[in-house]
Amino acid sequence: MPKVTIKTDNKTIEVKEGYPLIDMCEDHDTSILFGCRDGACGACMIRVIDGEQFISKMQDNERDFLETMAAAPNERLACQCKVSGGDIVIEVSE
Repeated sequence: MPKVTIKTDNKTIEVKEGYPLIDMCEDHDTSILFGCRDGACGACMIRVIDGEQFISKMQDNERDFLETMAAAPNERLACQCKVSGGDIVIEVSE
């Protein structure tokens, strides 16, 4: 099973393939916050430190939003991400 490490929380969580990060954060007490849950507010912005290839591909609406936020290339919206294959390491974006 893939593992998600949240550096901000010093926590590693095993998840099933295709598991949404938003569900993982709700099932386990994490510091990743969610607002709209629809990719429109940016409250759940995370930085992918390792394993970017194991997160679902970015859709156009997420890409457009992140561009308006001037996000770094390794920043994503946790509400839009699913674990897809291997281990990832993330942290909360400032």
